[in-house]
Amino acid sequence: MEVTSKRDMNRSDELCCKVRMDRNTYFRYNALVGEINPLHFDEDYARKIGFKDIVVAGVYTFSFIPKMVTDRTGQPGKIRSIELRYENPVYIGEEVVYRGRPVGEYVSEGVKFVEYGIEAENVGGTRLISATVTVECSGPEFPAGGARVNCEEGEKK
Repeated sequence: MEVTSKRDMNRSDELCCKVRMDRNTYFRYNALVGEINPLHFDEDYARKIGFKDIVVAGVYTFSFIPKMVTDRTGQPGKIRSIELRYENPVYIGEEVVYRGRPVGEYVSEGVKFVEYGIEAENVGGTRLISATVTVECSGPEFPAGGARVNCEEGEKK
């Protein structure tokens, strides 16, 4: 599987993760989770019910969203919620580009939260997934990639 992540520490910059939905990797994933829906592994079945190819399971396509945000914050335990909408099927072999950026922040009970807007598109520009990820900034800084990111200022230190 080909995965690339952008780890720029400037909060105004875009998060980005490009993933090719590789057949061999995805089939190994299906074996690992015990996938039983033929839509996710049987090409003939998928075409018979109106899809152009095997449809990649939503939970698999979803998994790249928290990974991308965690790469940004360095704090997987700080993701507080993810609201997700699947808009179009993701097909085996497709290259999907996940992009996100901070879209808001707020304070609740003295704790700061940052919301990231995330979209995933195929290389043809069709939107596949949209999401909002809420991350808690309980301390003044998140470690990420060896650098420290100030939640208040969004500056690399």
